[in-house]
Amino acid sequence: MTPDDARMRFREDVSLVFEALGFGPMVGRTWAALFVSDEPHLSAQDLQEQIGASAGSISNSLSTLTRMGMIDRVWVPGDRRSYYVASPQAFDRLLVRRAEALTQLVAVAERGLDVFADVPQARERLQHMHDLYTWFDREYDVLLERWHAERREAEERRKKT
Repeated sequence: MTPDDARMRFREDVSLVFEALGFGPMVGRTWAALFVSDEPHLSAQDLQEQIGASAGSISNSLSTLTRMGMIDRVWVPGDRRSYYVASPQAFDRLLVRRAEALTQLVAVAERGLDVFADVPQARERLQHMHDLYTWFDREYDVLLERWHAERREAEERRKKT
């Protein structure tokens, strides 16, 4: 497999992960192209040429990725086009959003437990949902805190060397 083939395969693998998360494959290809780019930034036209996708497809993907916090829009002085970069905090932002969703799911389950208190089957399923997401919500926050602490320690060690 040539390096170009391997790089294309990587973008396809990323697109499959994004599909599994409920996004279109083009969102994954677009993000992968930005994430592994040697360029400081890419325009929508650059992405269109690199991926071989339509302008509309790239535009929709860029909008989705911007809303998700996975990419940032940047401007180049003297150039009217918008450029995009993979956000250095993309994964942190994604994890924080997942944590927020867990908290929302706990709140929804709590409301459901009140609303369906007189429906035994619904109450049983809602209780399970509540218990599961309460546990994940609590543990997720602990994991994120540990990750940030380890990251800070690693950065401090790198600064000393």
